[in-house]
Amino acid sequence: MESELSNAGASSSALQSELSSYQAIVNLQDSETLVSSQTVSQPAGYYTYWHESLNYPGYIEIIVSSSTTTKTYAEVSWTADGVNYSNSVTVGTSGTAYFPVLPSSDVVFGVGNNNVFNGATETVTIVYYY
Repeated sequence: MESELSNAGASSSALQSELSSYQAIVNLQDSETLVSSQTVSQPAGYYTYWHESLNYPGYIEIIVSSSTTTKTYAEVSWTADGVNYSNSVTVGTSGTAYFPVLPSSDVVFGVGNNNVFNGATETVTIVYYY
């Protein structure tokens, strides 16, 4: 009998832990760093792209901590459940942009420059909050 009670208590603890994890997701309290302080360089007018599969709705934070141009952009695009989303935001020489996301097997993140003649170098961090 004690063994059954002990097993029930352990099972209850595991379920409580799982419930807490799901509550954190519902409240957008979990996060995952997808790109951490990566330095990228592009020719004039180009973007650097990353692709990820995301399991939960939430938002993306793209942080450009330094750029060699004021014409730096961050962008996100995805398709999920019949919704097509694509948006870009100017972040300049340093800045942060936020984008909503739905669960999707291919979310594309990009950072680049709108320079006509000169290339650019940026340091980028991308965080997924869900």
